[in-house]
Amino acid sequence: MYYIDETNARQHVYPTYGRQFASYRWYKPIFTGALFAAIYIALTLGGIMAVTIGAGVATGDTTGTYTFNKMLEIVSGGYDTMDMSDPFQSVLQLGSLAIAIPSLWLATLIVRDRPMSSYSSSRGGWSHKVFWKCVPVAFIINGLPIIINDVIIEKGYQNFTVKFTVLSFILLTILGPLQCIAEEYMFRGFIMQTFGSWVRIPVIAVILQALIFAAGHPYNRIGQIAVAASGAAFALSAWFGRGLEVSAALHVVNNMTIFYLQGLGMATVSSNTSVSGMLIDIGIAVVYVAVIFWLSKKTKWFDEVRKDDVARVNARIAEKKAKKAAKKAARAAKKAGTTVFEVAGNAGSAAADAVSERVESITEASPQAAYDTDAADVVPEFDYTRSTEGRSAEGGKHFKH
Repeated sequence: MYYIDETNARQHVYPTYGRQFASYRWYKPIFTGALFAAIYIALTLGGIMAVTIGAGVATGDTTGTYTFNKMLEIVSGGYDTMDMSDPFQSVLQLGSLAIAIPSLWLATLIVRDRPMSSYSSSRGGWSHKVFWKCVPVAFIINGLPIIINDVIIEKGYQNFTVKFTVLSFILLTILGPLQCIAEEYMFRGFIMQTFGSWVRIPVIAVILQALIFAAGHPYNRIGQIAVAASGAAFALSAWFGRGLEVSAALHVVNNMTIFYLQGLGMATVSSNTSVSGMLIDIGIAVVYVAVIFWLSKKTKWFDEVRKDDVARVNARIAEKKAKKAAKKAARAAKKAGTTVFEVAGNAGSAAADAVSERVESITEASPQAAYDTDAADVVPEFDYTRSTEGRSAEGGKHFKH
């Protein structure tokens, strides 16, 4: 492990992190998003069928009509009908969003654009250490004010009633954080990093994802302004903390505090937000972002890099390119060598033809070679002794053989 310092901090800007990968192409996030949506819808439909069948078996509703109508009623009722002390609602409302995590993982695995860990953080994946450091900070800034307002100021303790069952409490405790983390992967991970990679300006990516985040929540106008502010706070904290663990801590603390208070009868959830509630939410968001920014400058909480995804992926891509180039060079060399042999062979054939022509011309000009060898089909023997003696006598020289 190593730490981000001033020399490489610029390379680890979370909102624009996706563009640092050598595999990045502007259209790949579109493929990933489309595949993510398809997988998410398929898993959601499968989950609804499983819940309908399971609830039908438990209640005796063999046709599943009652269960399906109850689902529609819960979904259409917005936050006014939300009750996390009901196990059915926990599975439906929270589980249906938690499915986004494996959906995005499968989409990235198929498209092979970049690893899932790059959506978690620009520090090499999800860090439990960073998450659990930020949870107490988020609880002090966000959780305590909610408890003080709902329990003491609004006197929710007068309505204290344990509405939880053992099953609903367990389901909420498991699915609640997963639902919050899933939304972080969708909005601060995939959507913000996609916009950030396209426009290369982190602030624009923060604003765009916050607007989309607000549009996905069924609040009134004032409530959507508050949600947009929260979405911007989540994004800014993820930016300054270089990962989703920082924003997920605030998201989990906020939602789980409300859900637990509701299950104890001391808080209600409504789709209508007041101006005072909006201002409180905005104030909490501003304070949390300011504290995270201060921590990012004064501590090394968010600087520890578990693995450098960019370096690892880019090195693998460079290695593949080098192997491909080596194979191409080997094929070119092999082809060049074949050409050399072909040229040499052609030259040798030409030389052999020239020699044959020369031999034929000599044979035609030599009386001694005028033997008729066609009939005998043998090569005539040459009397070297007579020829040598004759030349020796004529030339005054004697050759021994």
